[in-house]
Amino acid sequence: MLLKNSLIIALLFLSASSAIAAGMKPQVPVLFIDDENREATITVENTDSSPALLHSSLQTIPEDRENKLILTPQLARVEAGDKQQVRVVLKEGITLTTQTMQRINFTPVPTDDGKKNRARVTIGQNIPVILSPASLPLNTTPWQGLTAQRAGTSLFINNPTPYIVRLTTQIDLLPGKTRMELPKTYILPHESITLALPQGASHAQSLRLHPVTRFGILTAPYELRL
Repeated sequence: MLLKNSLIIALLFLSASSAIAAGMKPQVPVLFIDDENREATITVENTDSSPALLHSSLQTIPEDRENKLILTPQLARVEAGDKQQVRVVLKEGITLTTQTMQRINFTPVPTDDGKKNRARVTIGQNIPVILSPASLPLNTTPWQGLTAQRAGTSLFINNPTPYIVRLTTQIDLLPGKTRMELPKTYILPHESITLALPQGASHAQSLRLHPVTRFGILTAPYELRL
């Protein structure tokens, strides 16, 4: 039976229809724009072996639904192995008092190469755009400004700073290493997140967070006292 199933799978794999992946790769994992320079440019590479249309689109976050950016071009043909620059501009009249965030989707749209009986799988990429007041000093460790406290069976994590804190969703309660999950991978300026403490964790003395640098790289864990 195992041999029969293997033969069937092999025949399906060798059938006339085959899947080919196409991808657009942004050359930086995060983009930064301030309200003085008001624009930035990102380069996107077509890593596929065929031409494709690059569709660039903006995405807001649930906490801030205002679209503050303009993209040009939104649609461009990129030859195989070539690169395309996309300009990202802060809209006129937008001023910032704290950092905020949007995201950009880079989606390849394969062109018709005339070949039949094959499926093409598009692989899109999504990166954050950090919008920042020009007057705000650079802070490479914004997670150090977080505070946390426990009240009964609830845990409160607060960001009183004007900086976005990016991190993984994993939290370790110490001592004991009880694991909890954040609902998202960022904490906005002046935002407070409330979590229900699991049973047996009421004596936790600190949290171990797993921050991400401004360039999207996981850095050393950070312990936050309660």
